[in-house]
Amino acid sequence: MIRHPNFTQQRGVALIMVLAMVAIIATWAATAAYEDMISIRRVSNLQDELRATMASESAISLFRLYLQQDSKDTQIDSLDEEWAMDLPPFPIDEGLISATVQDANRFFNVNDLVNDAGVAQQAAVLELQRLFVLLEVDDALVHALVDWMDKDDVPYGAFGAEDSMYYAQDYKVKNARLDSWSELKLVLGFDKEILKTLQAVLTVRPAQHNGKTAININTTSVENMMAIFPNMNAIDAETFFESRPYEDTSSINDLYWAEGGNLSRLSVSSDAFMVRTHALFGRANVREEYLLLRTGQVAHMIRRERLGWQF
Repeated sequence: MIRHPNFTQQRGVALIMVLAMVAIIATWAATAAYEDMISIRRVSNLQDELRATMASESAISLFRLYLQQDSKDTQIDSLDEEWAMDLPPFPIDEGLISATVQDANRFFNVNDLVNDAGVAQQAAVLELQRLFVLLEVDDALVHALVDWMDKDDVPYGAFGAEDSMYYAQDYKVKNARLDSWSELKLVLGFDKEILKTLQAVLTVRPAQHNGKTAININTTSVENMMAIFPNMNAIDAETFFESRPYEDTSSINDLYWAEGGNLSRLSVSSDAFMVRTHALFGRANVREEYLLLRTGQVAHMIRRERLGWQF
């Protein structure tokens, strides 16, 4: 039987078409399998992050109970109380959750630099400058910080920084108080290393009493006390701290180093607390910070921030 040349050629073309279709189907199958794997991984990651977030919220609920019970048990706040004990890494639902808590009243509130009208408070500025000197941080940065928050456009002091100093940035000064700690990195001169140092003595929270947030003498640091009381030295501070906790602030009135200090803003209790949580579930690594405000026997959450750049 003699085959026509065209028939043989057609069979060759058909074979090539079949092979091409097989290659296309194989490529599609591989792509589909890869996309399915990515989708599964994405769903798994979302589930891990959801579990981490829920674990973080559970830790917050626990600390709120601590704070509410503490307000019933005592009228003072000190570092030996239950709320001040860090929660070590705790296994839960195939993950880990840990938490630390600090009362915000141990720190200088950055928002106290200006009053409710947006005018710089000289006493607070001088106190913060003394604090910077104690920490070996350039106290000229305080001027730039004041200009970031005050309402006017006139540079504050010799090292002020209004809009003209931010010509290389795509933003201008805020001219208002800060809403979160992370905003500090926008202020001229406040780099990551400086902010890491300042975390031990500063906080950002809503200002109270027209820019005179209370400082808890039972929890604050040596540096913060020495900044409030210019006549206090390291030995005075050590002696004072050895007798903590205090039931009231009256014992300070007669101490020689108290002269010239701002006694009116001292307290033996705290009304705001910062809780940092760290949750690990699968590939989810979630760090969050919560600011709780305690009013009476109720602790309200007034700020929640996902951390990242600080670490």
